[in-house]
Amino acid sequence: MPEVRCRLQARPVRDGRLGCVGYKELSYDPSSPWEVRLSDGPADGGQVVFARDLLVQAFDGTPAGEGRVKARLRHLRGTQHALLSLLVEADDGPPLEYALSEHAVAGFLWKTLDLVPPGEERLRVDLDAAAAALLEEAA
Repeated sequence: MPEVRCRLQARPVRDGRLGCVGYKELSYDPSSPWEVRLSDGPADGGQVVFARDLLVQAFDGTPAGEGRVKARLRHLRGTQHALLSLLVEADDGPPLEYALSEHAVAGFLWKTLDLVPPGEERLRVDLDAAAAALLEEAA
């Protein structure tokens, strides 16, 4: 099954103000159906992995996330549309907040939900391969 990828504008947020435009990539691999990855691009080793459900909850209007990544829809000064705010806890400093286009993230999310509908994630995981990988790591 093909991956879903979306390159989108990501603006850093500081003190409620938007910074200069940069780009990030959201990616989804149906063989890891619960995960979404945020990175600077396909060759980027530094990526943040978080639950797809976090995006679903944020679009339902509920601030989401309890771990390293939190998401919520919000309006920032100087914007006409809602933005998805992703707050990422950094390993070595203050949290990083990115404002992502609500429409771009929604399009990405709906493609992932169409590819692997909610509740069918477990059907996409090769449990034998996952168990073998865990046993190999433990050895």
